[in-house]
Amino acid sequence: MLERQIDFAKYSSIKLGTKLNIKIAQDIDEALNLATNHYLIGKVNNIILHSDGIRIFQLGSEFDYIKDLGDLVEIGARSVSKKVFLYFKKNNLGGVEFLGSLPGTMGGIAKMNAGMKEYEIKNIIHSICINGEWQNNEKINFQYRNSNINGVISALRLKKIDGFDSNLENLFKAMRLNQPKEPSCGSCFKNPPNIPAGKLLDLAGLKGHRIGNMAFSQKHANFLINLGSGKSKDAIDLINMAKSTILKSHNIMLECEVVII
Repeated sequence: MLERQIDFAKYSSIKLGTKLNIKIAQDIDEALNLATNHYLIGKVNNIILHSDGIRIFQLGSEFDYIKDLGDLVEIGARSVSKKVFLYFKKNNLGGVEFLGSLPGTMGGIAKMNAGMKEYEIKNIIHSICINGEWQNNEKINFQYRNSNINGVISALRLKKIDGFDSNLENLFKAMRLNQPKEPSCGSCFKNPPNIPAGKLLDLAGLKGHRIGNMAFSQKHANFLINLGSGKSKDAIDLINMAKSTILKSHNIMLECEVVII
C-alpha cells in the first residue's frame, strides 16, 4: 500500500490544515479495507480539516480514467471535473457543462450531488459503483447538495446526451466571476428554501466579518475565505457564529455545504 505526505495548508482549496501522512488505495479491496477506519478524501475542495489526528486515504491513479461504453461514459472516481468537462465538450456531449466551473473529483461531486443552480450531477448519472457494486440512479437518494451514499465510490457512469451547450458553459463562467478569488471551499452554507444563504448573511451584517484571517467575503457573503495564514479554529468559530446569528434573526438553521472533519 502506498503512502504520501500532504501539506493541507497548500493542497486544500481553502489553504487550511497541516502536514499529514495519507494512505493511497490502489484497488477496491484496499479502499474498502481503509474505509473501515480512515476518511476518504478527493481534492479537498469543500473540506475543512479540524482534527490533526484524523486518518485519511485517497484513491490511487487506477481510479482516474474515462471509458466509452457506447450509450454511457464510465468515469473513475478520482478523475477531476475539468477532465470530464473537456472530454464531453470534445465529443459534443451535453449535461455536464457546469463541471467546467466546478472543481473537484467525480467521486466527491457524485456523493455531494454537486452542481450550479438547478444543474446537478444527479441529472446525468446513470449509475454509481459503491463498495464495488453498481447501483442505478433511482436507488440512490439524491438531495440538494447531498446524497445517502456512505460507501466508497470507485466509479460512475454518465448518460450520453448529444449536443454540448456553449451558452450554458458561458453562463457558468459568468457565475464564477461573482465569486471571490481568495482561497475558499466554495459556498459555505446550503441555500434554505426561499432565500439564499448569502442574502441572510448579508442582512445579518456578516458580509466581510472576520475572525483572525478567516472571513465571509465582501464579494459574496456565503464564501468563507482565507485572507492568509488562516486557522481552522477561526473558520469553525465563524461558521458557528453565523449559524447562531441567523437562527436568532430569522429562525433559520443554516446547514453547512462545506464538510468539516
